[in-house]
Amino acid sequence: MENHRRYSISEGLQHGVRRISEGFLHMTNADRMLDLHDIGMHNVQSEYQLVSKWDEAEEALGPQRKKSFVERKEKISSKFALINLMKGMLGAGCFSVPLAFKQSGYVAGLIIILVLGFLCALCMIKLVKCAGYLSKINQSAPLDYGNMAYKATQASYTPIRKLAPISRALVNTSLCVLQLGICCCFYIFVVYHLHELLEFFVSDVPSRATLFPLVLPAFILLVSLSSMRALSFVSLGGNFLMLIALAVIMFQLLTTEHKKLDDLPPVTDLGGVVSAAGAILYALEGQAMVLPLENRMKKPEDMKGPFGVLSVGVGMVVVIYSFAGFFGFLAYGNDVQDSITLNLPNDHLGIFVKAVLLFVVYSGFLIQVFPIVAMIWPAIKKRLRNSCGVSTTTKRIVHFAFRYSIVVVVFLLSYAIPRLSDMVPLVGVTAGMLLALVFPSFFHLLIFLPQFECRIGFLLDIFLDIVCIVIGMFFVIYGFITNVQHLMH
Repeated sequence: MENHRRYSISEGLQHGVRRISEGFLHMTNADRMLDLHDIGMHNVQSEYQLVSKWDEAEEALGPQRKKSFVERKEKISSKFALINLMKGMLGAGCFSVPLAFKQSGYVAGLIIILVLGFLCALCMIKLVKCAGYLSKINQSAPLDYGNMAYKATQASYTPIRKLAPISRALVNTSLCVLQLGICCCFYIFVVYHLHELLEFFVSDVPSRATLFPLVLPAFILLVSLSSMRALSFVSLGGNFLMLIALAVIMFQLLTTEHKKLDDLPPVTDLGGVVSAAGAILYALEGQAMVLPLENRMKKPEDMKGPFGVLSVGVGMVVVIYSFAGFFGFLAYGNDVQDSITLNLPNDHLGIFVKAVLLFVVYSGFLIQVFPIVAMIWPAIKKRLRNSCGVSTTTKRIVHFAFRYSIVVVVFLLSYAIPRLSDMVPLVGVTAGMLLALVFPSFFHLLIFLPQFECRIGFLLDIFLDIVCIVIGMFFVIYGFITNVQHLMH
């Protein structure tokens, strides 16, 4: 009897642990699918098995059309969508915003972040509007960013419809470049903070340049991970630790001795303003996750509007970034470093925060690599499938070799541009600016300009499209030239 009771208790504990594990996996899988689906690849499910099979009982009801990938996923509430939007936008880029205020000046920095925040929210709403309109007229499944670009070009004037494949390729390439740039920033961030930790614990510390190749095996080992359950637990812990680190840093910025505003520049020069805009837009980047979020919402109409998910979410992120940027610059002035975390003192609390962020960013590197893999790997796999005599083992070897090649490219780029103050603005002002301002406005213009109406609301939409395109292209061209010249010097 006692042995039976012990067995029942043990069995019950195992069942409870298993249910808790499944619950955590369900929570984090929902978040991870939003991250992986940012680039709009519907085949992520088959590649990484992140979503459970849809209810097979529905097949017994009779012959039905096959459900799409988006339809099989669980719908989420508007509140959960808001949380995911903010979680996707609040990341390590937040720690570079004080440097942007240093580059542009505190007045210019506040103006830039407010203006770009407004334009980003506006362009996100345009993406949702365009995708919804195209899905309706084509009676198709919800669209991702790349397919929205394809359909938008097809729905426009006849002479440019042939450019539809090019428009999709341009958007997908920009998404890959953005993800590659984010991976480079993560790599540099890890090297910076590992150097800080070594300085605290070891007397003879190698230089940052030496650490770049030394940490390469750790990143290769990380991308070898195939267990999504393990990644889910790491991600869940990382989200919690990131909140703690943000709270500590914000407290430090408020309580430290501040510089006098009279000693800080309100505005610098055009080059500084452009670099600051790139860094801020890098931090605000979230366009790629808008359509996947909207496609999964129970009430997609809650995404738009002055008090919708996008307006509220971007508004709250802008407030947090404005706070971090202004008080970070006010606290450290012209001594602010590439990441505000590097200004924290090397005491026990500061080292704890740096260690936490090192773990969070290192583990998050894997999440940033997956969209690149999910976008490019299907084409490689298709070519392997068409080749004769390619075994499953060979495909698996090629798959991991492709993952490792991405890490090597990231390492080479990071080693060539080893400063966050150079990499972050370069990524933000190029791929980030195109995806955030130029593409949404351009495709909105392609869709609705042929339906010209002489009314104030329509004319205002067209005017804002043109403004966003002009501003975005100015930053892309001038920012790219300025950053390249700076790197050459």
